Amino acid sequence: MPDLTLQPVADPPFEELAEHLVHRRFLAEQVDPDRAREAADTMVVRVRERTAVLDVLGEGERVGRVWLVEQGDDRSVLRLALDDPDRAPAVRALLEVVARDAGARRLTAGVYPGDPVTEAFVADGGFETAAVQMRLDLGQELPAEDVVTLEPMDAAAYDLWEADEIDAYAEARTRSGESPEHALKVSREQHAELLPDGLATEHHQFFVGRVDGLQVGTLWVGTERPIAFVYDVAVDEDHRRRGYGGGLMRAGALWAQQQGSHALGLNVFGYNHGARALYEGLGYETVELYQGKEL
Repeated sequence: MPDLTLQPVADPPFEELAEHLVHRRFLAEQVDPDRAREAADTMVVRVRERTAVLDVLGEGERVGRVWLVEQGDDRSVLRLALDDPDRAPAVRALLEVVARDAGARRLTAGVYPGDPVTEAFVADGGFETAAVQMRLDLGQELPAEDVVTLEPMDAAAYDLWEADEIDAYAEARTRSGESPEHALKVSREQHAELLPDGLATEHHQFFVGRVDGLQVGTLWVGTERPIAFVYDVAVDEDHRRRGYGGGLMRAGALWAQQQGSHALGLNVFGYNHGARALYEGLGYETVELYQGKEL
């Protein structure tokens, strides 16, 4: 196989990236193709100034293309298109040089189960799973939940929850490889963006989980898209290892199904093997793995 080189694209084809995002990410979330395209176009606008588009050349011929975006301390492969998956390790080596020269701390990539190109890109390359996107089909009969009941948070409970949640999310991002400073910055920014009106933010529901009237945990579910999304679930420390995490998730899935959502998505950090096993046991399927390599 010939040596490969990377060459910047003079007129980057961002419409190709948008089409990729429609099919790999947004169509399953939005269901409607027009809404999926709108979501993809919005994301492209948000990242295009931070994205380098590079042609992969072999003996002067283009054999692939990569979209590499700056994400804080990371350089992230947003899309990798190759005519031969066997070229992926060589492309990875080239991108590691590009990322190091740019001062990045990590090279990251989204990996889609069953996609030979992205799987070959990270295989045996020293990558670790930073996060996993999972999804539960709500177009099926769901098991009942007879132990944990959900009730809406009141303002006092929300204030306590919010302060802890921002710190907890930042800590989780740090454990997944980000610097503590960047993780806290992202946590604050994302919460401010998602919840401009706090407890009253439209399409966001905050629950307290109770067992026999006693609070055992909390749940945050968003329904701003046709697919509902679990932004956070937590069992209070004094009530862990009693199966209440599964109860919160089952009750949340039933609630989302009743709201008309066709699926329930979530993100689990790579280090949290117990949570991932719990979600798999509840019927969630992995749709994307976000993997990273320290440089």
